[in-house]
Amino acid sequence: MTAEQHISEHMANLSVQDSEHLEELIECARYGELEEIQAVVQTSGSEKAKVLLSHKGDYGKTPLHMAAANGHLDVVEYLITIISPEAINIQNDQGNTALHWAATNGHAKVVETLITKGQADYKLKNASGHSAMLEAELNEREQVVAWMLINTELEEDVKEGNDNDDDEDEEEESSDEEEEEEEEKIEGSSTKA
Repeated sequence: MTAEQHISEHMANLSVQDSEHLEELIECARYGELEEIQAVVQTSGSEKAKVLLSHKGDYGKTPLHMAAANGHLDVVEYLITIISPEAINIQNDQGNTALHWAATNGHAKVVETLITKGQADYKLKNASGHSAMLEAELNEREQVVAWMLINTELEEDVKEGNDNDDDEDEEEESSDEEEEEEEEKIEGSSTKA
């Protein structure tokens, strides 16, 4: 059972009050209200809190998405200690993870925390086929790109916006074909002489 299936199964059993807690958690995460989040977690109980914190709200956003997008490092650090490891990589309706949002908005410390402490999958791509690092590059978040290049094992050509390793293979194939055509031209011209 995937993390999202597990969460969906548990969410079906949640009450209206729990749904209100979810909305409250999302808003608190958005505005960096750590103490309020801790209070909701404490009153909900750890298992229910884990489910609530991993559930998607509007547009597929989780509290972690909101905290990461807005650069609330203390909230991100707290949330990753509570939610399941799989929930770190939950994608919203556009396929963005919390890491995508932190990278897009240039929150380098949040990016670092999500990857080093939360084990976020930095190779995961959104619906546009972009990794978090490419989103950072497209939004001119140089500090994030620099950190990711130094501290991850990415094999992407960021400067050209290449987020697909298959393109390199196609370039190699086309250059091989061009070499063969060039050799044929040379051989053809030497027989005429």
